[in-house]
Amino acid sequence: MAVFYQELNKLVNEGLAELQSSVAAGKTPNNPVSETHFMSAWITKVIKQQRYDHCVAKTLLGWQQMARSMGKQAQLKLKFEHLGWVLSGVLNDEGTTSAVTAEQLEALYSALQQLDWVVANEYEVNRKVTHHTDGQASLVVCAKQFKEAFDEAGLLVKPLSVYVRGNSQQCIDLAYQQGLLLYKVTDYKSLVKYHGEYLIYPDNAGDYLPELPTRAVE
Repeated sequence: MAVFYQELNKLVNEGLAELQSSVAAGKTPNNPVSETHFMSAWITKVIKQQRYDHCVAKTLLGWQQMARSMGKQAQLKLKFEHLGWVLSGVLNDEGTTSAVTAEQLEALYSALQQLDWVVANEYEVNRKVTHHTDGQASLVVCAKQFKEAFDEAGLLVKPLSVYVRGNSQQCIDLAYQQGLLLYKVTDYKSLVKYHGEYLIYPDNAGDYLPELPTRAVE
């Protein structure tokens, strides 16, 4: 059975490579409108061919609909490039991801606290709760779920919820700097009032698109 992030990485790289080949051969003009048209047609083609595993079918259909409704504003080439960059940061030479460790999460806590975030990880989150931070950005992690999610070696073996209030993009970026991908469940309503919920998966291997960290300027 295909793993979502590996199949996603494959299709992103192949889509960009085929676009580059088409541009190099003079078949596709080198401009955003033509490139978007190529990517849109390419996505439709691979859906019909069932070229990729079913695990990415919903993602491909979403991009197809986006291209149809937004045209060049869909910016599919940039989206593919961004995804390729994100995945390259968590994949090793064998094309797989590494285990997520408790140390990585602790490093995220420290990075957030240095930017005056409140990190609340000593309480259990088992019902609708309100976390008062006097307007400060905050990250809440259930102490019980944290303990159950990591094994004795400190490796993540179950998806772990983290609850975010404030500049979520800053949290996503800092998590990525620690080698962590965040997968959105909800950006507002969750068990913790006023906080959005995100998941961290074992090996960063979620089965849908992760939240994209800000791409480094090259």
